[in-house]
Formats: sequence, structure tokens, C-alpha cells
Amino acid sequence: MTEVDHDAAEKKRKLKKTAFALSMGALTGFLGAMAVLRIMDSEDFAGASQSVEIASLVGMLFLVIGLMVGLGTLNPKAGAKVLNVEDEEELREQRQQLLYSSVAMALAGIALIVVAHAGSTGTIDPAIALGTYVVCSVISVFVSFKSRQHSDELMRAVSTETASLSFYLVVLIGGTWALLAHLQYVAGPAPLDWLTMFWSLMLLAAFMVIGKRGMMTMR
Repeated sequence: MTEVDHDAAEKKRKLKKTAFALSMGALTGFLGAMAVLRIMDSEDFAGASQSVEIASLVGMLFLVIGLMVGLGTLNPKAGAKVLNVEDEEELREQRQQLLYSSVAMALAGIALIVVAHAGSTGTIDPAIALGTYVVCSVISVFVSFKSRQHSDELMRAVSTETASLSFYLVVLIGGTWALLAHLQYVAGPAPLDWLTMFWSLMLLAAFMVIGKRGMMTMR
């Protein structure tokens, strides 16, 4: 096989992998979103606000990403077809880092979902929600530090840059919203809206950082 043929075959492989990964991600996200919306439309959640619905969707997204990464890591043969890695061996090499990260993501999603459905109009007792949030947060922070210990210099830099960018996004978007609310141009963000912003803007920042570094391209 000539170099040109090899490059063409490699490009075709990457395109097929990208299409498959995007399709699986889109399908999983769609089914998850439909499940959340269907549950929210039931009689048990009839009084839920739009803030609760949005928080539930964001929490579900974290949970789905965590599960996909975790399951893909535990099954390298299947994971290599969906996750952005070179091959099964790379997944095995990054097994600890990815498993810790997937647990942190899933727990963050669970915490947000539980808190969203607590309170005076919620379906979960506030004390249970607070306890669940504390437990999920403590474990999530712990496994995040463990993941960082197994990360290389590049991933540590990505993590630091993501944290910095997410802070600026919260200040820009949340701060602007709070300012306009203070000036009585719009309704102010509810406490749950702030929590949702923390979660969603952190995820957005992560995608922006890895996109800027060219790490979105499938290998």
C-alpha cells in the first residue's frame, strides 16, 4: 500500500469512527433527554419549574457522559470505537484516570438531579437531597484528585485551563444575568439556576478548551 493509499484509508477510518461516535452520542443523549422530559411531564412532577427541567437535563448529560466513558473504559474493545482514543491499548493505559473521571462525572450528574427535585415543591426530602449532595461531592472531589494523579502534563494543563475558563464564563453569563435582573430588565436567576450554570458552563469550558487544542479530532 502506498503512502497516499494509507493516508486515504486512515482518513476514511477516522471519518467512520467520528460518524459512529457522534451517532451513538446523539442517540444516547436524545433518549436520555426524552426520558427526562417524559418523566417531568408525569403527574408526580406536574409542579416542577423550568429551572428543575433544565437542571435535570444537565444532570442527565453528566450522568450519560460518565456512564459512556466508564463503560467504554471497562470494555476497551467497544470503547475504542466510541471514545477518542487511538486504540484499545490506550484505553488500558488510561484506565485508572478515565474510571476516576467517569465516576466524578456520574456523581456530579446524580447530585444535580437529586438537588433539583428537592425543596418545597420537589419530590425529594431536602435533608435526603443535602446528604446525597454532600456524599456525591466528597466522593467526586476525591476521585477527581485521584484522576489528576494519573494524568499527564497535557491533561493537567487542560484541567487547569478548563477551570479558569469556566470561572470567566460564570462571571460573564451569570454576572450579566444578575446585573440585568438587578436593573429589573429580566427576572433574576433562581438558586437552582446558579447551580445549573456551574455544571453546564464547566462542561462547555471543557469542550472549548479541548477544541482549541485540536483534541476533538477523532484518532
